[in-house]
Amino acid sequence: MIAITKIPDQFIETDVDDEVVIVGLTSGEFFSLRDTGLAVWKLIDGTRSQADIILELSNNFSGEQAEIKADVDAFLNQLRAASFIH
Repeated sequence: MIAITKIPDQFIETDVDDEVVIVGLTSGEFFSLRDTGLAVWKLIDGTRSQADIILELSNNFSGEQAEIKADVDAFLNQLRAASFIH
């Protein structure tokens, strides 16, 4: 499986209290991440595939794996559309 990597020259990232805010440098699009979204963002480290991230979350959060997969897939698609990851 292909590892998911962040594209650091496409966004800036800052910690604000208990969340991380990422803002697209050209698009101005932004995400405010906490809880599960923040967990996914931290798991995008260039070594894990989408399946690896889903498995890790399934092991650490309650919920059906199919629901976790659907949520992760949707979130990663949003990040890809914003050119924050590839």
